[in-house]
Amino acid sequence: MLIVQAILVGLWVTWAIIDEQTLQLQTTRPIITGVVVGLIMGDLQTGLIVGATVELMFLAVVFVGTAVPPDPTLASAIATAFAVFAGGNTELAVATAIPIALIGQTITTLQYGVVNVAILHWADKAAARGDMRGVRRGNYVALAFNALFYGLPTFLAVYFGAEFVEPLIAMIPEKIISGLSVGGGMIGAVGFGLLLTTIKVKKLWPYFIIGYIATAFLGINMLGIGLIAVAAVFLHQIFTGSRAADSAA
Repeated sequence: MLIVQAILVGLWVTWAIIDEQTLQLQTTRPIITGVVVGLIMGDLQTGLIVGATVELMFLAVVFVGTAVPPDPTLASAIATAFAVFAGGNTELAVATAIPIALIGQTITTLQYGVVNVAILHWADKAAARGDMRGVRRGNYVALAFNALFYGLPTFLAVYFGAEFVEPLIAMIPEKIISGLSVGGGMIGAVGFGLLLTTIKVKKLWPYFIIGYIATAFLGINMLGIGLIAVAAVFLHQIFTGSRAADSAA
């Protein structure tokens, strides 16, 4: 029975990553993955709790520019399975979520920075020859690699339990983890800078500055920032709509 559950969890994680890269139905989010894994493991309540908890942990984590964030899908799937094994111990899930997410971050960096680049060059050569089947094949191969990069580690983690994952986490030196964290922050800053270059409309910059001040200096959380953004949209629409009406009159 356990091997079937491990296979199903591995398949779900593989699908969730493929969904993130293609359809983006948001099945990769922890709040969904936790529920599905809870159902597979036969403990829906634990899946709901762990999924919601891990979702809150990664709520503000986004893929910006060249920055690769910690992987929430692996974290929520494996953390949910471990919590079920521990009899619904959600504290264990929270403790293991971040290290597993960092492992997922490393896997994603390897996939995007090495494997997918090689496949892209292959697809480029096929496109230069006018071989559209080769281009499509390149896409299929890249998606199939998700089973190796994400599905297989998830299967092994669920099947062999925490004893399989803990040595992997312990093998990562603390200096390397700290270096990855600092480097990831720097790459995130570069990615965010690249994103800012796409904001060509100067009249929208004041809203960005307001949001930055609210989060950096006032300490307002993401929900508060979202509400401020909604209010700014309505105010912008009211003021610009009024000017447009006056000009037409």
